[in-house]
Amino acid sequence: MKTFSIYTLGCKVNTYESEFYRQSMKSAGYFEVLPKEASDVVIINTCTVTNAASFKSRQRIHQAKRYNPNACVVVVGCYVQIAHEELKSKYDIDLLIGASHKNELVELIESKLKTTEYQFPPKFEALPIHSFDHQKKAYIKIQDGCNQFCAYCIIPYARGRERSLDETSILNQINHFDLHQEIVLTGIHTGRYGKDIQTSLSHLLNRICLETSIQRIRISSIEITEIDQNLIQLIKQQKRIARHLHIPLQAANDVTLKAMNRPYDLQQFRTKLEALRSELPDLLISTDIIVGFPGETQEQFEASLVQLEYFEFSFINVFPYSKRAFTQAENLPNQWSESIKKERVHRVQKISDQINLSVLNSYVGKEVIVLVEQQQGIYLWGYTSEYLPAMLIGESTLINTLIACKVKAVKGDQLIVEPVTYET
Repeated sequence: MKTFSIYTLGCKVNTYESEFYRQSMKSAGYFEVLPKEASDVVIINTCTVTNAASFKSRQRIHQAKRYNPNACVVVVGCYVQIAHEELKSKYDIDLLIGASHKNELVELIESKLKTTEYQFPPKFEALPIHSFDHQKKAYIKIQDGCNQFCAYCIIPYARGRERSLDETSILNQINHFDLHQEIVLTGIHTGRYGKDIQTSLSHLLNRICLETSIQRIRISSIEITEIDQNLIQLIKQQKRIARHLHIPLQAANDVTLKAMNRPYDLQQFRTKLEALRSELPDLLISTDIIVGFPGETQEQFEASLVQLEYFEFSFINVFPYSKRAFTQAENLPNQWSESIKKERVHRVQKISDQINLSVLNSYVGKEVIVLVEQQQGIYLWGYTSEYLPAMLIGESTLINTLIACKVKAVKGDQLIVEPVTYET
């Protein structure tokens, strides 16, 4: 029996693509084993968004060769697109696949081809899957690529220009997901969905609500500039759309936002955020922040902390700035030391933890809907529509169901809930 293993680094888009590789390999007659077990094929789905991600990608290549010296090693994804010449010259890799030809992975493995060409695909390469076997939420990749070219970001160079999957293919895929209660719409720039095919994210969402029976629809991430009145009204009307949006801010001062080439200033972000919360008071909003960007002074950073406390995000993903080749910020002066970046990460994380605890406590006594995803000890565990982690005691038969619960307490960074019993 032919065997394979797969290791995934990076974002939800990579997670989706790995699921396509997994199902394609199984359909071709391969049996999946764990990455440390001997196998005929090892697939490494790489990431290069930071230097740490690139390092982990190289580390996984070394490990694959060590654990499986006789295996066919396949390296695919963003790091390959950026560093294929280095990978070809320094590593004994059997197959390299960058931004294109991902939909031909099995055929390329069996043809024994060593490498592919590295032009970006001119249109969206569909990677259809019919279930998400390894988790209860089903990701759907609806968009790829980015046209924004933020000064710190290497992804446009790794993924190419924006391109979208047609609505009919997305709807067909969702309607095949009969084992899932929640889908997550993912992309490199999800909010820009449809710009290249004369549609929009709100139009797609409306069709999903009308033409599928999926119970919860979540948007993985969206820019503040991409939230229009059509989207706001749709979220307000359709309770199946999750009451949570992840909106990257990246910096909380105007000088740094401009240096980052972000398409808004702080006042524009604040005004849109306040309008959004006014229209949707039950919506929770989280964000991303990069600290230690070149030239961000200590005074600017301190002022940013005040702004972050004011915004009251439900949580903050905080990252130290990572210097990346090809990007505009690579050669900017006043690069910060790793120790200063680490200290700034710690301070932003502290604010995030404090606000997150306040948000969790504000839900005590309220009713929430929990998608039960797995069992951990005596507890079942899952997420609310607001993307708050929740634990409850119950039978394992509740896994993969949506349950109305009342929040009883907060434990650590999670809600303690119990199913609501309605009188008849």
